[in-house]
Amino acid sequence: MMVKSKIKNKVYLVIGLGRSGYWVSKLLSSQGKKIIVIESNSDNEVCKLKKKLEKIGVKVLLNTPFDYEYLKPWINDTDYVVLSPAIDLNHETVLKIKEKGVKVIGEVNIGWDNLKEIFWIGITGTNGKTTVTHLLSHILNSNGLFAPAAGNIGIPFCKYAYDYQKKKRIDWIVAELSSYQIEIAKDLKPKIGIWTTFTPDHLDRHKTVENYFEIKNKMIKNSDIRIYNYDDAYLKSSYQKLSEGIWITSDHKEVKRNICSYWIDDEDFVVEKGTRLFDSKLFKLNGIHNKQNLLLAIAAVRKIGLSIDKIKNALNSYMQLPHRLETIYEDPTLEIINDSKATNFDSSLAGIKAINTKMVLISGGRIKEGDYKLWADIVKNKCHSIFLYGESAKILEMYLKEQGFKKNIFIFNTISEIVKKIISYTKKEKVKTILFSPACSSFDQFKDYEERGNHF
Repeated sequence: MMVKSKIKNKVYLVIGLGRSGYWVSKLLSSQGKKIIVIESNSDNEVCKLKKKLEKIGVKVLLNTPFDYEYLKPWINDTDYVVLSPAIDLNHETVLKIKEKGVKVIGEVNIGWDNLKEIFWIGITGTNGKTTVTHLLSHILNSNGLFAPAAGNIGIPFCKYAYDYQKKKRIDWIVAELSSYQIEIAKDLKPKIGIWTTFTPDHLDRHKTVENYFEIKNKMIKNSDIRIYNYDDAYLKSSYQKLSEGIWITSDHKEVKRNICSYWIDDEDFVVEKGTRLFDSKLFKLNGIHNKQNLLLAIAAVRKIGLSIDKIKNALNSYMQLPHRLETIYEDPTLEIINDSKATNFDSSLAGIKAINTKMVLISGGRIKEGDYKLWADIVKNKCHSIFLYGESAKILEMYLKEQGFKKNIFIFNTISEIVKKIISYTKKEKVKTILFSPACSSFDQFKDYEERGNHF
């Protein structure tokens, strides 16, 4: 059934011609809306998308900065500005646009408006949300449902909204939702909401931990069914103030409190309310954090109604996402692991804890706020030595020395320089594992963690 958007307008001004900007423009154009796209760049990829949109009558302006003075000619005829998620809602230009009575929305708002008659699973959290999103989509798709993964995972909601209005079947939307997307999408109400983890992040934008928490919590509160990770210290400490929901834990000792419905028992079996389901080793991803991810996904698909056998069959065919503790080389003497998705201290910690062999760590990039002390303590105890690179190298060195790290620290400008040196070093030192786990964002040298991981 074709869904007509309830949003009526004169003009949509779409800011940014990335994947989201392209698909929101294509969807709205197919619904007869007038669109102008503003893009500050003019690289080859942007120019290709510009040509595609111009063929369907969309006006695209390249090399146009997101500055109110440049947008003024169109503001009076604009009802909606569709922002890129990367733009802060407190940006000076955004505030001026709002003063003129123009509504500021995101791609997620338009996706929701066109897809809200379909059940959504909304997954948010500082770390783990991409793995849970991917795993959930795989389990549901493996069992005869079409449940595409969308949102922050890389595929815009409007792509599926476009397909849906062409009468393509969609049973569930499995939505990875960043704080930036939730912040702008006040009406988002998933059938199931999952909160994976919570640690301070994006504070340059959200300013305080409390504000960041409330943004995440807004989507969870709006969900009909809520699923939480009791292993996460912040979520656990917030138990009393969070809305009622289903809790999971990878630590069977916590079950004594009668809070959790799903856990891993002392023999590594997945347990549902006291009943053993299957051996958790059926899920091949390493680390306690991945056991948590598994339990969060199981809690959701059990609510949907999938049997244990159907879940087990799906897990047998599950393939790991790249850049997440991904083994990219292995021989009898050395394993090289790419964990480029570890963009903060907490996610890097999870990867380091999952390795139980003599290891050399590679970290670096653009520093983010977070608890570096715990990270440095674990590195001190588990790592043979560390190779640092990029903008944060000297800062990370200082953090490590503050916490008493007395082993070898090597500093380089780039990953390429490290790779030239590290193989011969690990052979000489008889190191079993090289773990690339940056603990920082990629933005000092790369456009995102994927480009960084591919480069490594």
